[in-house]
Amino acid sequence: MINAIKNATYKGLEKIVDLYNSAYDKYPNATSFVSTLAGTLGGDYVAKRFSQGEKITLRDVGFTTFAAVYQSWLYPKFIDLTNHVVEKPAVKKFYEKMKLSKEWAKTLTIVSLFFAPNMAYWSLLSVKNRIPITTKGVEKAAESIVIGSIPYLGVDYLVINKLDKKYCQPVWAAAGIAYNTFLATVAYLTK
Repeated sequence: MINAIKNATYKGLEKIVDLYNSAYDKYPNATSFVSTLAGTLGGDYVAKRFSQGEKITLRDVGFTTFAAVYQSWLYPKFIDLTNHVVEKPAVKKFYEKMKLSKEWAKTLTIVSLFFAPNMAYWSLLSVKNRIPITTKGVEKAAESIVIGSIPYLGVDYLVINKLDKKYCQPVWAAAGIAYNTFLATVAYLTK
């Protein structure tokens, strides 16, 4: 029984990857966007529905769609930028001095690059949710983003070092949904 489940799961995942590859080969930008939209909208749905008990509105969809547009365009570029930055002699010297492998240097670089866009996304979500942007709120958001980056280290390591760039968006989207599900579960259980 367990082997049958494993085989069915493997075949299902293989079929999904084949469909994704086919779509990406024909329409890379649209496929990247749809993958990102699934992550932003899915993450927002999980956060609002399960931790706050709210429904997704057309306003939510509009804001998260806008976020998916810039994320689907910008985030894959961070892979190229990371690879470029890590090859710079000064950066190479720094991570060698810190006794970091090239893979971890790339991981920490991409995590650092995500900080500013994540702050922009937090601001966008604050506007969407009609929450005033204050200095205290910005400080709390920055702290949350830094803490939230820790669970993503493994995902970013995988994306920057082990996967073809075309898979970055669905992997990041799945990670975003998983992370929001974890946070929503914790919020629900601690109510």
